[in-house]
Amino acid sequence: MDLAYLHIVTNHIPIIGVPFALFLLVLGIWRKSDELKSASFLFFAFLGIATLVVYLLGQGGEDFVEELAGVSHDAIENHEDFAKIALATVIGLALLSAFALIRYRGLQILKRRYSQKLLNGNVLEITGSYFPKWIVFSVLALAFTSIAVLGYTGKLGGMIRHTEFYSGVVTSENEENNSEQDKTDREQKDTEKESEKGRGRGRNRGKN
Repeated sequence: MDLAYLHIVTNHIPIIGVPFALFLLVLGIWRKSDELKSASFLFFAFLGIATLVVYLLGQGGEDFVEELAGVSHDAIENHEDFAKIALATVIGLALLSAFALIRYRGLQILKRRYSQKLLNGNVLEITGSYFPKWIVFSVLALAFTSIAVLGYTGKLGGMIRHTEFYSGVVTSENEENNSEQDKTDREQKDTEKESEKGRGRGRNRGKN
């Protein structure tokens, strides 16, 4: 139960985090800021680790949830299948972002170590970006893909009934089953009473 609860609590980290990091990246592209791009790449790298933790928590809590009444096993399987795709896309996004930081000196940008050059005795900052366009737009495309897959995975997860966190509360399905069972029991008792009355009348006639 603890793992299932932690999965529900933490699964919003990648769902909310990836769009936020994407916003930083788009802002960095618009403002031509390598600092913002580096910040978004760092955030994507962190989200890769966080998404892996969320996935493992979901795997750990699956066995507990499957034993609960009123839980759709098909919904669990669908959610798990798309969770694997979501994990793969976010991990790929994290690895590509980490590569961009390591390969193109993004960490130095965060420390404000700008490259400089001399021109006619004056010190000028190099205005070109550390990050080539192909890697920036590759991360951008992969981030959009991750958002779409994460959103659909979250929707599938919402279709699973998490009744384990509401002890003492009877689900509507259980209530319906119980009402049908009570109705059947009452009908059976009424039938038994009618049979008893019929046998009693038969005994009285035999005595007369």
